[in-house]
Amino acid sequence: MSVVGLDFGNQNAVIAAAGRGGVDVILNGNSNRLNASMVGFKESRTMGEAAETQSKSNFKNTIKYMKRLVGLSFHSTKAQEEMKHCPFQCVPLPHKSGGPDAIAVKVTFGTEGKEEIIAVETVMGMLVKHMGNLVADKSAETSNADKKDLFPNDWVIAIPGYFTDAQRRALLDGCQHAGIEGILRLMHEHTATALAYGIFKDIRKEFQKDEATNVMFLDLGATSYTCSIVSFVTGKLIVKAAHHDSSLGGREFDMKIAEWIATKFEEKFKGKLSGNPMERPKTLLKLLVAAEKAKKTLSPAGVKEARISIEMLMDDYDFNVTLTAQEYEDMCAPLLARLNPPIQACLSETGLSAKDLSSVEIVGGGSRVGCVKRTLAKILGLDINATNNGLSTTMNADEAVARGAALQSAILSPRFKVLPYEIIEAQPFPIKISWESDGSEPAEGEEATDSVVMFDRNSNFGVVRRVTLRRAGEFTVSASYDDKAMEYNCFPDADNKSIVDFKIKAPAGNDNKIRVNVKQDINGCILLSSVQMVEEIIEEEKATDEEIKDGEAKEGEEAKKEEPEKKKKIKKTNLEFTEVRPMSWTKEEMDAAFEKEVAMTNVDRIVKETADMRNDLESYIYDMRDKIISESQLAPYATEEEKSSFSKLLEDTENWLYEDGYDATKSVYADKLAALKKCGTPIEFRQQENATRPAAMTSLQRTVEKYQNWINTATSDENYAHITEEEFTKCREACDAASSWMYDTMDKQGSLAPNQDPAVTTDEINAKTNELTKTISPIMHKPKPKPKPEEKKEEKAEEPAAEDAKAEPMDTEETPAADAEKEAEPMETD
Repeated sequence: MSVVGLDFGNQNAVIAAAGRGGVDVILNGNSNRLNASMVGFKESRTMGEAAETQSKSNFKNTIKYMKRLVGLSFHSTKAQEEMKHCPFQCVPLPHKSGGPDAIAVKVTFGTEGKEEIIAVETVMGMLVKHMGNLVADKSAETSNADKKDLFPNDWVIAIPGYFTDAQRRALLDGCQHAGIEGILRLMHEHTATALAYGIFKDIRKEFQKDEATNVMFLDLGATSYTCSIVSFVTGKLIVKAAHHDSSLGGREFDMKIAEWIATKFEEKFKGKLSGNPMERPKTLLKLLVAAEKAKKTLSPAGVKEARISIEMLMDDYDFNVTLTAQEYEDMCAPLLARLNPPIQACLSETGLSAKDLSSVEIVGGGSRVGCVKRTLAKILGLDINATNNGLSTTMNADEAVARGAALQSAILSPRFKVLPYEIIEAQPFPIKISWESDGSEPAEGEEATDSVVMFDRNSNFGVVRRVTLRRAGEFTVSASYDDKAMEYNCFPDADNKSIVDFKIKAPAGNDNKIRVNVKQDINGCILLSSVQMVEEIIEEEKATDEEIKDGEAKEGEEAKKEEPEKKKKIKKTNLEFTEVRPMSWTKEEMDAAFEKEVAMTNVDRIVKETADMRNDLESYIYDMRDKIISESQLAPYATEEEKSSFSKLLEDTENWLYEDGYDATKSVYADKLAALKKCGTPIEFRQQENATRPAAMTSLQRTVEKYQNWINTATSDENYAHITEEEFTKCREACDAASSWMYDTMDKQGSLAPNQDPAVTTDEINAKTNELTKTISPIMHKPKPKPKPEEKKEEKAEEPAAEDAKAEPMDTEETPAADAEKEAEPMETD
């Protein structure tokens, strides 16, 4: 399971692993496929479901919504809007590289409750590492390898298609903070969905080579909505267009219900409440949990109402109310109206109509809401009365993205051999490259240009573009998002369009021809692959020896003097450059973040080991407390003094554990447990010996009897005639010694009470049995010696019978064996 794909959702994370049998979604420790996208900080860190369990009581230190905050500047409009949903504290994080402040969270961590400021991308990396540990835990169930060796090696992580360069790099930086290597690619979620849909259909030959199959994918997740149109042909998928609403998701539908409940609650307890329920973080969490439950209740077709019950909602008041399906749809009308623009934008950009679509696939948890499906069907002109309102639900709504990412990981990984499958991506925003003007006047009829859109919208990834400039000395080439990017409402920060500045060092003096090669890598990030200075060098071509001889051969003629031919040669010189990115991490900051992660991991380990030791001590106390006084368990095997002292020690340790010892260290718990076991282990040993000794003694007795019976019969049996008398004597002595030892120990043991240490242990009895077997068994199974081979008598040659003839031996020299064999051949008959 070393090749995985991760769907890092805003609410849940899903990880899938590629294997020879296909793609499997990894279950967590509770056998669930969905893992809460949360990281909790307390004495140690909790992640996933463990963090979700404590999210209400520890909401100030439980971090979520990382996907909505990563890579944004703290003061951006989108970040400020998202922070309103966060019950934890967000703080600005300046970087040494300059640029706007990034986003960090302030939490308390450790047994001393120390305040820590941690970047959002670092927290995100922690959760990615946790998902990798789930894979390692699952692999460890069927492998004896070290868990560290089972951690995934090759990753593909799915991201929203509207992520900017800064957001993509922030996620990659967070993975480095957590020590995760082998990120093969960041893949758009809609592309991963399309891959999971298309690759198996392609194997089944459902697509044509000459005619494209157009499929629309509608993904309504927890906090974002994406509409994409993808064309499939044999062996290839092409993303034609993708449009997003980055603030429309299941959370907004939950919020509508929560606001409605809060309004009804205020109406019922008007004048009795201490404040606005929506402004209390803990109350809001309760409202959102109840709202999500009501939404799920109303989602299936035919459900008319949902009963909502919340205990101790606020100021010790319980609240019960009923929400009808029609009320829910009416309050969500503004949200349902926002489903249409991305669909129309995709159809318009691709020049397709709804009739040109082969299928409309819906994924994402929010797509299960009944009014959402009906609205989508109406927009696309589908049959609302058909199954699923005419929409296709052939894919698992929660797992499609993770499965597609795992397939991409298998395609890119050298560990797998997968049939070629081409993926044509679509760049979400146009990116322009600009440079400093050289101050020269443009030619007549031309306009001065200092920028060009080099990576336009919907262009593929993994391409290199070149711009050629004439410059002398140091100059700057910059990459930024074009103003057209603002036309898409999902662009996160209109005030921060800059991507990177490349400072290039060219030789001073005359203008040099400089080739700047800009690359957009497979992750969608902009980088400078190389900068080259190109020079044309003119070389004089020397005359060859043959040409010289030809010139000398001409007699009486004056050699015509010709100028040597000139040849142009291109010389390329790589130039040095540096890059400056807003909100980028310096090496010192990266190292510090990694060291902090290592320190926190060590704290987690110590806290876990301490908790495990505390649980072991507590379990031992509970287990032995009842056993020591039970006549059917340990009581018969302990003296009255032992029972009294052991019971008191158990009671004292239990009282200490729940009073002064609750926050003790691992070593203290280990010492307490060792002291208890020093008293309890001898008693348990007596019980165990009393239970196993009779069977061991019976086995020894039967072994002795078996060998004695064999000795008595074997001495007169011809089958054992090859065994010597000395060997039989050795066997008799071994049996007699074992029998004598057995009866002596039985007598000694019979004189002891059950609460006394045994005279002989089960291990000693088994050792005696094995010793006897090793002595006699080789003799008993000694093979007979092989009989000596008999000498073959030479056959005499037959002679014709004659009267008075005398039989004489055959002369072997006169009649060779070959001749004898020849005479023995049968006669041929024709």
